[in-house]
Amino acid sequence: MSVARRCSSGWMAWLLWFGLAGASIAAALPPERPSLLGRSFVIDKANAADLAAAIEYSNTHGGTVVIYPEVGKGPLPVKPNLNTRVVDLRYGAGMSLVRGNHPRLSGMWPQYSGLDTGLRKNIVVSDVIPHDASVESWKGEARAVNPENKNRAQTSEEFANTHNHYQNLLSEVWSFSPTINAVALWGDSGAFHPGARSWGGFLSARSWPVHWNDYLPPGTADFKDEHFDAALVGLEVDVLNGGLPHGSVSPAVGIPLSKVGVQIVGFGKRNTAAVELRSEDTDDSGKEPDERRGTWHYGLIEHNALNSASTFLISTSSAAKRGIDFSLTRYADSAIRLNSEGSRTGISFNEYKGGEIYAEDEALALRTGVQGLSIQTPNGRELFWIGRFGLMRWNGINVLLLAVPVLAVLGWLVVRNFRMARELKEIRRLLAAHA
Repeated sequence: MSVARRCSSGWMAWLLWFGLAGASIAAALPPERPSLLGRSFVIDKANAADLAAAIEYSNTHGGTVVIYPEVGKGPLPVKPNLNTRVVDLRYGAGMSLVRGNHPRLSGMWPQYSGLDTGLRKNIVVSDVIPHDASVESWKGEARAVNPENKNRAQTSEEFANTHNHYQNLLSEVWSFSPTINAVALWGDSGAFHPGARSWGGFLSARSWPVHWNDYLPPGTADFKDEHFDAALVGLEVDVLNGGLPHGSVSPAVGIPLSKVGVQIVGFGKRNTAAVELRSEDTDDSGKEPDERRGTWHYGLIEHNALNSASTFLISTSSAAKRGIDFSLTRYADSAIRLNSEGSRTGISFNEYKGGEIYAEDEALALRTGVQGLSIQTPNGRELFWIGRFGLMRWNGINVLLLAVPVLAVLGWLVVRNFRMARELKEIRRLLAAHA
């Protein structure tokens, strides 16, 4: 093939995949053999004029075009379509593996457009999904694309069988070993100098009403910016439990096995936070809440994912400083709202031995604990106490004992009034007899 030098062995393509192969390796390989990247063409300074022909051939027949660093930078002479993969080594350190016509082939980082951020890469994998992209079935057979389903009330079964799914990179591990932890994807970043910053992973889901002009797939419908919208999920974690439910123990295993969506494990010295919600301008302390960009309407949602035996949030540490701290935020409509109707639907203390607070028939109810209810002054002195059988103390004095002299006085007054009434009646009778 006179179009370009053919990459001719699987291990050559494998090295290119990891950005390690050089021109001298390619020159030493026997020609006319396909690589792991399929039909491949290597373009260097000597045959740079063949670049357009290599792309045209790949656009028609499929293939990979490897462009070495010495080839001139800038837009490619022919736009690659989805049949063509380009391994681009021309820009910076590292390698870009691009399928289709993408701004990465001009050296651009779309994620940082207009910013003065210093950037560096090792391997970048880019792809373009056109509006008429083809799909396959779970058996790997070509099939028609599912049409858009705008039914907002889709059941889980309907959704699973009416949408289309794409993955740019899928890592699979099948484990048949009870002694090896199977990890499909591991990102490890180490900080080895004072002040260094490391992220183990970085994911972004982006919606962007940018009309990419020269990079727009043919036939893509235009739109008005004011009508633009898209669904975004930064990260979805699926746990597909085909084993026993939580709390069950298999006789083949002998111990309970957990099923966890996201597990965050701290190592070494004390860390700051397991989960932190931020916005685009979180660190701009001078802004008011409604002035910030990218804020969240909800911080955490449980969406029809619990059953009647579930617990939404639980802490198992035997000791800590605070449970929930909202002291830095003033809420306009309750810091905590509860849907309560009757006993055991509000707030309980010490497995109800310490009492509970709940609502019932639009009234607030306070049920005392086993040892009663104590109302205290700010310095902790007991002001009023109600015991389990209705006994009461006020300022440390038993209310019933206090009532004894009061009742005695009241009794004496009643007897005295009765005697006075009898004496008045006798005086009236004597006066009437002498009249």
